[in-house]
Amino acid sequence: MATRSYYQILEVEESASDAEIKRAYRKLAMKYHPDKNPDGAEMFKEISHAYETLSDPSRRAAYDQYGEQGAPEDMFGGFSMDDEFMNMFTGSGPPPSSKSEMHPLDVTLEDLFKGKKMRLKLVRSTICKLCKGAGGKRSVLRECFSCQGTGVRMSARQVAPGLFSQAQVACSTCKGTGKVVPDSKKCKRCKGECVTDEKDSVEISIEPGMTDGQKIVLSGKGDQRPGQDPLDLVFVLRQSQHSRFTRFGNNLSANVQIDLAEALCGLSRTLLTHIDGQPLKVTYSSGVLKPGDVLCIKNKGMPQEKRPRNRGDLYLVLDIKFPDSSWKPNPALKDMLPTTFAQSTLESSEGAQPSEAAGVPISKAEFEDRVFREARNARGADEYSSYGYQDQGPGCQQQ
Repeated sequence: MATRSYYQILEVEESASDAEIKRAYRKLAMKYHPDKNPDGAEMFKEISHAYETLSDPSRRAAYDQYGEQGAPEDMFGGFSMDDEFMNMFTGSGPPPSSKSEMHPLDVTLEDLFKGKKMRLKLVRSTICKLCKGAGGKRSVLRECFSCQGTGVRMSARQVAPGLFSQAQVACSTCKGTGKVVPDSKKCKRCKGECVTDEKDSVEISIEPGMTDGQKIVLSGKGDQRPGQDPLDLVFVLRQSQHSRFTRFGNNLSANVQIDLAEALCGLSRTLLTHIDGQPLKVTYSSGVLKPGDVLCIKNKGMPQEKRPRNRGDLYLVLDIKFPDSSWKPNPALKDMLPTTFAQSTLESSEGAQPSEAAGVPISKAEFEDRVFREARNARGADEYSSYGYQDQGPGCQQQ
């Protein structure tokens, strides 16, 4: 019979959130607790062991990737012979505990540019006000059978083939208190869990200039646990992609299109609307602009965090819009434009008269299509089709 995974034991999906895992554990723990179900002792141990792993973010990540064996790189990463070797035999050292809970927070580039205040509603665990976190009347508390009243249990992990270390972890049965309450005497409000879920709200201040991936820490605003400091609530900013601007550091870039006349003669007009909603007029008259040239606009980038008056730069990547094929230039225009190739020099340097040829315009897509066809013929149809190309029929037509 195949061994069940920790997620199957707790009856949750592998994508379950911390809150869903916690709720599943509480439900199953009440169902199989030995005080209530004498036949459920073994199942209760499995549930407690699964919860110890999945409730800790780092241990859960290691379990998801490597299973119960743990990450093999543990034999190198963070392994100290002085500490780990002594803990293996003595079990000394404080029980590890997570001090924060993290949540992603979706924001836009506009939010990071202008700044924003957000109020979020949440549900968090707080110390039960009725039993003061004891789980019941203190007069009926008794020693936890899982940890023998110590509040901690030993957890072994493999640090090398055939080599294990031990560490102390908070007992999941008594929540680290060392005491349990009989079912008949449990607190009527928290049902012996020592904490209750309460609705709350927090205000988050996004300062101008903050970056994607930056953390906003609200100290003591996370879940509460008996005998421990409240967890910190950490929000990780996750910026969505902007349709026009790209950010790098405190700078911004955007693609803009100008006419051929502007590329040759200069420009002075509104090229785009900035993130702050203001139209941006750009003036340039210092020379010819080519496709791919970049105009740097000083102090029009992102604000610097905590010093919003200091701003980065805005880079405009230029695309030149040429007239379409229906446009017929004035012959006089050719005389006005500078000559960039010396035809007479080419003729004399080659030592022969040039041949006559007529140019026929084709689209870029048709050109690429012809290149692909030639590549197919050179490599073979089977290898060529492996690149995802499908034959579309003849590539040239007589006109």
